[in-house]
Amino acid sequence: MSSASAILTSLSDLTNNPKLEHYDPHLCKDIHIKLDKEARDQGLSYQERFDMARKNMSVYNKWQSIFPSGISQCLKEYWKERMSAAPLDPRFPNVNQSKRCWVNYVDYHRCMEMKNDEKVCDYFKFHYIDLCPKEWVEKWDDQMEREVFPGIHD
Repeated sequence: MSSASAILTSLSDLTNNPKLEHYDPHLCKDIHIKLDKEARDQGLSYQERFDMARKNMSVYNKWQSIFPSGISQCLKEYWKERMSAAPLDPRFPNVNQSKRCWVNYVDYHRCMEMKNDEKVCDYFKFHYIDLCPKEWVEKWDDQMEREVFPGIHD
């Protein structure tokens, strides 16, 4: 199923409703939940959700012609949120994101040890790639290969 048909299927009950011309934050939250559920049902990885959001933002005017303005505004919010590579994580409130980078790298490798499934562990990989300097990742990958990486112990 394509992302367009998934969105239309998820929100089919919301088209052509004149009450939805105005933005409603409660309805918007429900829409976000529906779209996330549809993405999970389709088994989309975090990276695939990011790519889908980016594609849909590029054709946003098309969605404006399909849905009432309140809904299309909500869709725009949803895609903007999904396009932000590393959304706010309350565990790391400081500007310096070094620890967050480290934690996501370690969590990815722990996840892969336990689950051995890229789709399941993709969330952590997506974030460490976005947050970590390339040189750090290369160094840590080298340490992982030599089994001297300090972050994961048997």
